[in-house]
Amino acid sequence: MVYIYDILVNFNDSYLFDFFEWNMNDSIENLKKVRLYHISTNCMDELIENQVCVSTYFLEEIFKTCEVYTKNSVKTFPYVCLFSDGIRVIAIEFDSKGLSQEKSKLILEEEEDVLEIVEDMEVYDLSYHVVEKENNRFFLTRKELKMRKYLMSEIESAYHEKAYEKLKFLYEEYFEKEGMSYQKMKDDLLSSMTMFFDSKHVSLYEMLKLSHKRKQI
Repeated sequence: MVYIYDILVNFNDSYLFDFFEWNMNDSIENLKKVRLYHISTNCMDELIENQVCVSTYFLEEIFKTCEVYTKNSVKTFPYVCLFSDGIRVIAIEFDSKGLSQEKSKLILEEEEDVLEIVEDMEVYDLSYHVVEKENNRFFLTRKELKMRKYLMSEIESAYHEKAYEKLKFLYEEYFEKEGMSYQKMKDDLLSSMTMFFDSKHVSLYEMLKLSHKRKQI
């Protein structure tokens, strides 16, 4: 078995943030010791893109093998380990049933160190099955995720508060055509951000922020 020592993780249950997007307010933890597994690229893709459930045998194998520094001592995480396909590295925390919960990337220097170690490791045949596709983990920066959340909230509010002119404006700016009904305009705008966030969305965000600033003057 191979262990990695003294690395930082930023566990999150919604998105895998690159290290340069970590914030001071994040719950960044320093792992004293964590077990490493070399897996296939296909397996890595599925672990990143889905919630998975690993076998009871694997849970027993990693049980309390991860140690983390606390303010005054060292504690153990019940089910945490590292995975790498030789290209990427992620840390995953599982619950007692084997369901993947929180995930984290590593900082660049520590990831590079892990990748060097993985080169000499045999590929581990991880026993798991996909539970649910995590569509919310599509590839956006932290800034884009913030803009997306704001824009979706503004669209929902415009519809429920019957600010239909605002809703109509947003729809026509994005789709460059007139809408059929206010319900459909709302649904279409929200659906347009389900799998991606493009430059037109950014323009809508900037227009709304500018409009709000003008109202405050």
